[in-house]
This record gives sequence, C-alpha cells and structure tokens, in this order.
Amino acid sequence: MRYPAENGCQAARVCTKAGRAMRLPACGSPTVPGVITSRACPYYGARWLLAPVKETLHLVHGPVGCAYYGQTVRRKSYRILSTALDEKDVVFGGDTKLVRAVREALRLFPDARAVFVYGCCVAGLTGADLAGICRLATRATGRTVVPVSCAGFGGASQGDGHDLAADVLVRFLVGRTSPAAPASYTVNLLGEFDVAGDLQEIKMLLNQLGVSVLCTFTGEASVTSLGYAHAAALNLVHCQRTGGSLAEAMTKAFGTPALKVNFFGFAATAASLRAVAAHFGREEAAEQIIRAAETRVEPVLAELRRHLAGRRVGLYFGGSRVGSMAAAYRELGMEVVWAGAQFGQQEDYAAAWPDVADGGVLLDDARQFEIEKFLCQAQPDLFVGGVRERFLAYKYGVPFTVFPQEGKPYAGFTGFINFAQDIWRAVASPVWRLVHSQ
Repeated sequence: MRYPAENGCQAARVCTKAGRAMRLPACGSPTVPGVITSRACPYYGARWLLAPVKETLHLVHGPVGCAYYGQTVRRKSYRILSTALDEKDVVFGGDTKLVRAVREALRLFPDARAVFVYGCCVAGLTGADLAGICRLATRATGRTVVPVSCAGFGGASQGDGHDLAADVLVRFLVGRTSPAAPASYTVNLLGEFDVAGDLQEIKMLLNQLGVSVLCTFTGEASVTSLGYAHAAALNLVHCQRTGGSLAEAMTKAFGTPALKVNFFGFAATAASLRAVAAHFGREEAAEQIIRAAETRVEPVLAELRRHLAGRRVGLYFGGSRVGSMAAAYRELGMEVVWAGAQFGQQEDYAAAWPDVADGGVLLDDARQFEIEKFLCQAQPDLFVGGVRERFLAYKYGVPFTVFPQEGKPYAGFTGFINFAQDIWRAVASPVWRLVHSQ
C-alpha cells in the first residue's frame, strides 16, 4: 500500500516494510501547519503526566479554555484552577494575577502540599516570569510551587510536555524525604497510569515475586511517595515515551538503575518478571509464578488464538505502546499490517518492526485521510486506536477496539485474557455481517 505522503515532501514519515533492511519513519518533526492530526500540545502532555499526582493543586496560567481542555485526562476528570487570562492581562501583564491566584488556591485548599503552575501559550507570548513568581510564592507560602513552562508552541507534540513534566518532578519533588523503613526489594514504576486496573495486576505480580512498589509515576503518585522515590533499588520503565526521560533524570540525579519492561502479552510479562527477578536474585520465584500462570491461562488463550490467527490488524497509538503492543497481537497469531503513533520515537518503531508483516506500513503522525485510505483499501479485520478513531473505523465497517482500554485491565497474565477476549468480541460481533451484506 502506498500513500501520497511517500512521494511528497514528508516521504520519510511513512515507510513500507519490504525485505530485511529496517526502514523506520522519521519522527519528532512538527506537523505541517494547516494539517489536522491527532496530536496534542506540550501543555496537554504535561497534564497527562502530572494530573494524577495527589496532594497537589493544578493552576493553569492562561485562558480559561486551556484549563477546560486539561480537565479531562484519560477519561478521568480532575480538579483544575485557572487565572483565566483575558485581553487586559495580555496588554498589562498577568503576573500579579498569578500571585493572587496561588495564594487564593492555597487558602481554599490548605491541605495541598504542592502547586503545579502551567504556563500556557498566552503566558509564553507575554513573557511571564513563571519561574521567578513560583520561587517567591514558595518562600511566601511555605509550599512547593512548581513552574511548568509548557506553552503549546514550544514543542512538536504532547511528547515534549512529557519531558517537561518529568524534569520538574525530579527537580522539585523527587528525593525530598526518606521512607520510614525501605524494603529490601523495591522498585518504582515509570510510565504507568493505572488504566482500567492495569497497575493492580502489575503490583500483584511484583508482590508475588517479593518486590514492592515505592512509587508509580504517575498513576498512583503523591507528593509523599515522590519524595522518597529515590530510595528505590530499581526503576521499571513501562512506557518509554513517558517513563524514559524520568528514568534518565533519576539515574543522573540519584544513580538509580533502570530496566525496560512490558506487561502486555504473556511472553512479554514472563520476560519482564524474569528480568526483574534476575536483578534481585529471585529467579526461582519468577519461574513458579510463570508456570502457575501458564497452567491457568494457556488453555483459554489457545482457544482464542484458534479464532484470531491470521486476522489482519492496524494499530494507531499515542506514543511508545506501538512497539510493545504489536508483539501482543502477533502472540495471538494476528497479522499487523499497519502500525503508527501520534508522537512515536525511533526506538518505538524499531521495536514494532519485527512484528509488522511484510508489506505492512509504519508511519508517524498520521493524517485523517491516511487512516481513511488504510481502512478503505486494506479492509483490516480490526483497527485499534484512541477514541477519536473509533467512529472513523465504524464508518468503513471495520471492527474497532480502543487503547488505552476502557473496561478491564490488559496488563499481566489475566489481563492478556481480557485483551484477547475483547478482540474476539469485536471481530465476531454479528453487526459486521449485516454491514458487509449491504
């Protein structure tokens, strides 16, 4: 399958797998002005990482529309405050308004231990001294007031906001306290957001291994747990795009080693448990867990593979999940014919490459017409993407599942059964026979 972009000015953004030579799409470039894609801005990327952090207030120094936009993250609604900058503030400056807003926020919510102040596009354009104001506010209030300079024009996508948020977490919150009684085997989970219970599945497996989680960045994080996260013996990077920069920063600041893991798919979960066990010398415990899971899970998976083997699937995710998830579909016997991401990295596409079928397409920052072209021409048996792609797939009569998922956990051994069952329910629904009979 060929796309117009392959012959145009952004040919490197799209590539077709042919032969053994690895060709990866270029990524990290700004979207062409005027082109509509699924990307968000750095401000929303920062919100994605920071929104779940407990014991904090979130204050948007920008128009009220930016606050409204950042209120919902991963289909969860969070409390968010705003300075509601208007035309007068653009002309005369909004610094005084920000100082008053921080004081008022802490007066209304005195239990907050930290305040994140997001500097949006308007604050960036007017040259607001976000860092200076936050330093003054920290001294005046006795709370940690954190500047998050995330103007939308300051990066190519929300991925840049992930990096900004990771930097402020390590600089302002991590390493401020010490745990009361650190356990022998402790880890942090980086890039895990507890979607539909995934975190509980992962923690259960680690606990069976004898490993405890000090802090989860940021699905189950608080100012308290972030404060002693540096005491962990190992960082587990579950999402490279949101956790990779955190791991690098913590290694540089505290010397914490990092290990890339993936708990999506039976084989990936088993490999991750073995890797963690090898670090702590718990290899026998890991093998017992895997053997027990295989006895319980494999008969169910064998039946689902019988139904799913050979079916063609297209994947379009946010960031680095495209690499880890492609292997999970291949493990079910499915053929990955299209793999893309809104803001992927080279290592993400390199991880996906072995699991993409010959002739399959890899692309970064897909335009809507490119997704339509794939759905119309390839007629895959399943398309997987975010909520924005759901009805586009339905329009072309293609079964669809959303990722990150909306119902049950997909992580771990039990989660892999949920994952496979949801795929089978989607592709086996009787509605598709009616659609294609018209």
